[in-house]
Amino acid sequence: MHSRHTVVTSGHALLDGLVTSCVEHPDRIAVTDLRSSSQHSFSDIQHTAESAGTHLHQLGVRAGDNVVVTLPLGVELIAYCYGAFLVGAVPAFLDPNQPSDTLAACLTDLEAPVWVSELPCPGVDLYDGIICAPTSAAFDSDRLGTVLPDLSRTERQWDIADTVLLLYTSGTTGIPKGVPWTSRELASQMRYYRSDEISSEFCLFPHLALVAVAMGRRVVLPDLDTVQPAHFDVAALYRQLAGSGSDYLFASPLVWHRLITHTDQHHLPAPALRRVATAGSAIGARLVERMQDRLAPAEVVVPYASTEALMPITLIGADEHVYRSKLGTWTGKGTPLGRPAVDMDVAVVEPQFEGPYFDVALDGLPADRTGEIVVSGARVSTTYFHRDDAVRAAKLRDTRTGEIWHRTGDFGYIDPSGLVWYLCRVKDVVDSRHGPIHPDALEQMWNMVTGFLLSAVVHLEDLDRLFYVFPHDEDPRAVDLDTMAALAQRLHLPRPTPVHLSTALPTDPRHNSRIDRGQLRRLVEHLVATEGL
Repeated sequence: MHSRHTVVTSGHALLDGLVTSCVEHPDRIAVTDLRSSSQHSFSDIQHTAESAGTHLHQLGVRAGDNVVVTLPLGVELIAYCYGAFLVGAVPAFLDPNQPSDTLAACLTDLEAPVWVSELPCPGVDLYDGIICAPTSAAFDSDRLGTVLPDLSRTERQWDIADTVLLLYTSGTTGIPKGVPWTSRELASQMRYYRSDEISSEFCLFPHLALVAVAMGRRVVLPDLDTVQPAHFDVAALYRQLAGSGSDYLFASPLVWHRLITHTDQHHLPAPALRRVATAGSAIGARLVERMQDRLAPAEVVVPYASTEALMPITLIGADEHVYRSKLGTWTGKGTPLGRPAVDMDVAVVEPQFEGPYFDVALDGLPADRTGEIVVSGARVSTTYFHRDDAVRAAKLRDTRTGEIWHRTGDFGYIDPSGLVWYLCRVKDVVDSRHGPIHPDALEQMWNMVTGFLLSAVVHLEDLDRLFYVFPHDEDPRAVDLDTMAALAQRLHLPRPTPVHLSTALPTDPRHNSRIDRGQLRRLVEHLVATEGL
């Protein structure tokens, strides 16, 4: 790492990236931590990672162990994750605010000797190991001494299939699943995104910060109490982003909506970004157009990904997204996701398909046939952590190629040009007397009329009625019911009934954009029964 040491590459995608940057650009700024108002060079990050690794080793962490990490975005998080890498351990990211029974199940499964977190931390009473609250003293290697012979030389050689990070899903469909990310997936992502023109990245996600450091980018970490899209301080985010000198930001659609609305309301210039990105299946054309207009001259791109398949599975630029949406989304044909990115393959299978034998050449559906989207390639995780049931349900091994195909749970199709389209989640497809109803596709179709960012479609089968539900902060005067009814009629669907809530839509706490459709259905049923909708 330091020039006085011989460089020892380990086969660990993230650690080797830091090694390279420390050798080639030791004094270049690696992290700007706005929370602590500090800047850290690559050699600084190396030093703090060594100290954090020594600290973890003193606390009993050894090669092959898992370490729970729930620190806020900051240099301490990066140091302790890279410190775990140096020891040979695996950082595990999970949500400590989830229900106690699901959190307890995750903690029991991980058997982590150390949980690195700020105190107080929810869920600590469910945990039997050591809670490590980082302090500045934890990075004082002179005080700590050297437990390992030389943490700047990592002797362990990782296999490309060894787990580097464990990321837990949000658990919206049951117990959260631990997704192992290996050097195979991370190295592919780094190859894809490594670019000379993007030298600095404003990060709202811990794993993106770790990857950006490994790519040699300057990482800017915000000073925010929360990065939840519906609840962060938008004025603070704008100030920090505008003053950061960052080239790139990936954020959820709700973050971009709130940020652009803030700049419009206060007549503020757009942050000087080169490229911006947002999540594929949740994005509507109206927001993409706003992003193009308000964030110019930044390039707007829309990747599609999941916890189990690293960005990007597919990618589409703003111009094509808007063009395709005006042709397809407008007529209920879904959201365009783009074409498969380098090192990735996409196919569609019958949702009822059951393994274990699978041949994409035989079992993949032809163009324009709807089904479950499955993905394969270098950025697709191949298993789940201690969850054989989830592996059986979500992973298909191609009998012809040996490749693993991941079942995304997304319902869509591939058009004759090779463009992938998203309709809704497989579990949300509604069987009606009119044929299958795809709620997300209808929401995006009608959102093109109203301009709303977030809405929800509810179909009550016994009444054969469709409801277009939107939150308190949208203007009901934007609802052009005649146009919306005409679009529904073309799909042989009943006329929608608009429902303006007095609250926000019920959504998941993590992304603030995935509709809690069960709760919403119960709410609409209650309004029908009590208010005669």
